[in-house]
Amino acid sequence: EFYISQVYGCGLTGKFDMPYIFKQGDIMIGGIFPVFNKEISKINTFEGEPLKIMCEFDLRAFRWTQVMIFAIDEINKNPALLPNVSLGYRILDSCASPTNTVRAALTLGISALIAESGSSQSLAVAETLGPFQLPIVSYFSTCACLSNRAKYPTFFRTIPSDYFQAKALASLVKHFGWEWIGAIQSDNDYGRNGILAFTEEVKTLKICIAFIGTVLRTYPLDKIRKVVEMIKQSTVKVILAFVPEGDFYPLMKEIVKQKITGIQWIASEAWITAARPSTPEMYQAFGGALGFVVQKMAIPNLHPFLKDINPYRDPSMPFVKDFWEIMVGCQPISHGMDISTGKTTKICTGNEKLEKDYTHDMFFNVTQLRVSYNVYKAVYAIAHALHQLVFCQPAGGKSMNPCLNLSEIHPKEVS
Repeated sequence: EFYISQVYGCGLTGKFDMPYIFKQGDIMIGGIFPVFNKEISKINTFEGEPLKIMCEFDLRAFRWTQVMIFAIDEINKNPALLPNVSLGYRILDSCASPTNTVRAALTLGISALIAESGSSQSLAVAETLGPFQLPIVSYFSTCACLSNRAKYPTFFRTIPSDYFQAKALASLVKHFGWEWIGAIQSDNDYGRNGILAFTEEVKTLKICIAFIGTVLRTYPLDKIRKVVEMIKQSTVKVILAFVPEGDFYPLMKEIVKQKITGIQWIASEAWITAARPSTPEMYQAFGGALGFVVQKMAIPNLHPFLKDINPYRDPSMPFVKDFWEIMVGCQPISHGMDISTGKTTKICTGNEKLEKDYTHDMFFNVTQLRVSYNVYKAVYAIAHALHQLVFCQPAGGKSMNPCLNLSEIHPKEVS
């Protein structure tokens, strides 16, 4: 039986209850990262509360959270940038889901936000927080659609728009004389807009696109196999994949499983430097892929900071326990830690350390910082904007006297 009062009544139906990394400061900055990558999706029946999304821990995205923390700690120690003003942070996981990104954003009381990786997630948060004029700085969202200043006036990014990448990819294909190619797009804003921009660019270059296959990490296997069949039945030997690594991986696995080789893959920036295509298993099909990479830069002193990550220092801190399990191979347990995970992973002794046995991992390779450096730049961009606002002059100016009370800072002014 249905009661009208249930429609018009007002009451708390649930809690977001999202884990977050937190440090208090005079000015708070938010961060949203896909620390857990969405792997499977469930169909909601609307007969009860939606089930939680199943996600898999992503070391690459976890490092982005650590770079944000590192940058904020570095700024707090810098006497020339925001002197006597401490920056704090609240960092949440999006699970690579636009819905979760909005949910995370709505839990934050902040002056600026660093978000997000995927373009669909950035669009969702820009549309939600835009009316509140909160500045949002993305580190990896490249969709040209986000350059619309009328729709997203407070959205910024430290990575170029795909408008430029589409032009470069079209020039690359033309350079090699490839006139008959296939295309793979992800079923989201990044993939669809990327292939659309590329299609527009190649129209005038006498380059024909034989097919466009669509994939997504949450697609059932039969939809992935249809794309594989499309590739097998076509005569093309060159395929552009404008897809994030996580969305591309299910198709990659099926291509390797069916032993499809001899294709020249062209990659978008989202997967050209990813680790998984370079594994011995994947390399037989995807070795030799071409694409344009995000600029790499060094971040001094980041390596010892990463080596110092420890699950015992603050047992309640989220994500670190998952990192430790992957890196060290055991589950850290100490007072206050939840052991009711149902996992069969062995329990740590407590004596494990991130020394030479584990630091060979790509996680600790700070010579190829690309997206991580974009996160670093995003933090500094916000810090410099705040400094200009608080001291009425750029960092490094003569006067260090505040011209604004911190309580008077409004997000609109930061942008």
